[in-house]
Amino acid sequence: MISLALQTLMITPSGALSPGPLTVATMTLGTRGGWRSGILVALGHMLFELPYVVMLTVAFNSMKMFLESFNIFILYAGVAIILYFAYMLLHDALKGIQMNDYKNTSKISRNPIVIGFTFTAFNVFFLMWWLSIGMSLISRIFEVGIATIAIIYPVHVWMDFAWLSLVAEASKHGTRLLSETGYRILMALFGVLMMLFAANILLKNFLGFSILP
Repeated sequence: MISLALQTLMITPSGALSPGPLTVATMTLGTRGGWRSGILVALGHMLFELPYVVMLTVAFNSMKMFLESFNIFILYAGVAIILYFAYMLLHDALKGIQMNDYKNTSKISRNPIVIGFTFTAFNVFFLMWWLSIGMSLISRIFEVGIATIAIIYPVHVWMDFAWLSLVAEASKHGTRLLSETGYRILMALFGVLMMLFAANILLKNFLGFSILP
């Protein structure tokens, strides 16, 4: 168990700390809600990830084949969700939404739990991370017994909560230095970055190269 816990701690940063749409979405929500938004995004992420890990452990080999067959659907759905979020950010920026207009924005766009769950469920790279890098943990849990998830998963997920709350709080403090115009520009930049993530996903999967590091 100690060996498995250490392996979890070593592998987790390759997924938890990787920049992506969920990180940018957390930064966006963090400008309004601070670390609390980060905690709620991580909660939404966990609400999908934990059942997903349990399912992979129980099914093991068969789930890998099943998910790989739905890879294209997940990819297109994920890109569509990212682009929709980018549209909302750009729309708010162009419309001139102010920092204190948070309560008037779309319920979906300001619900951290929904964002955390959705951006996780339709993130093909997250799903494939567990089917590749994370599969070493899945196989060990499968060998030792599924009950070990109750011990191993907290060792993994705490890093998501810590990282996303840190990102959200840093984003909130950063916006305090901005004027309202600066805030609108920041939201527009987040929207453009989301669009770049969507384009990068398509290019990487269909043409084999990336436009983002």
